[in-house]
Amino acid sequence: MGVSIYYLAKRSYPLIKEETETIEGIVSEYDKGKPFKKGADFYVYEYNKKKPEEIFYGATNLPLSSDAMLTVEACLYWAECLTKIRHIIKDAEWSVNMDDTELEWDEKDGWQLPMEGWEGGDGLNYTKYKESFK
Repeated sequence: MGVSIYYLAKRSYPLIKEETETIEGIVSEYDKGKPFKKGADFYVYEYNKKKPEEIFYGATNLPLSSDAMLTVEACLYWAECLTKIRHIIKDAEWSVNMDDTELEWDEKDGWQLPMEGWEGGDGLNYTKYKESFK
């Protein structure tokens, strides 16, 4: 059984060409630069005209390992990618989850895992992860 990160952005009109091209560039950059070998590349589903408000959505399998931190690192890496994408699709309603755990949006730090009580703050993003655990 695997762990995945799921993402969905909704708004009343579809992505425009410039948004799509910029997002494709971000995804390509992150697919090529991922710091882990296991796990899938970032996956975006095709636009479904039957659900026109769902303008960007997908799921990416995260690597499973006896080292749970690899899964956390992968989740945070893809969350950083999604942060950049959210800055392109600013006017959408977003949802990002790692299975049953909803990631939190922070205007300053982007998507992060909730880490209530963690000494680094209430959320953990990829930058904080690299600073604290690497």
